Amino acid sequence: MKNSLQFKLGVVTKIVFKKMNAQLVQEGIPVLAEQLPILMVVYFQEHAMTQQDIANVLQKDKAGIQRSVQTLHKDGFLKIESDIEDKRKNLVTLTPSGKFVCERIQALVIAFDNRVMEHFTEEERKTFMGYLDRVAAIAEK
Repeated sequence: MKNSLQFKLGVVTKIVFKKMNAQLVQEGIPVLAEQLPILMVVYFQEHAMTQQDIANVLQKDKAGIQRSVQTLHKDGFLKIESDIEDKRKNLVTLTPSGKFVCERIQALVIAFDNRVMEHFTEEERKTFMGYLDRVAAIAEK
């Protein structure tokens, strides 16, 4: 079991999130690593997104996304407005504070990635990333 794909990926994910959360705390950024994907999806969009759009992109359930969006809204990083065309939908955008935090987070992610990847050759990096992409594609089927 310890050599299963699920176990190994779970261990790596747990370690990466733990390290990232520690870095976020050290930098004074009150966001959890688990919330980063939501912020980054909204950050890289040119227009407002619905909570369902975010859930679809991240392949997560809408209820979980709604909880995180509400938390990030309460913390001042996301703005939530009713959709003018459909009042049942909420549109999510970043606040100026959210944009600033996303830019700081990007720098942290790049630095973390570089710290890990410096232990691999360029060829090993390409191969590793290729394997991860391949695993994701196969698992999606």
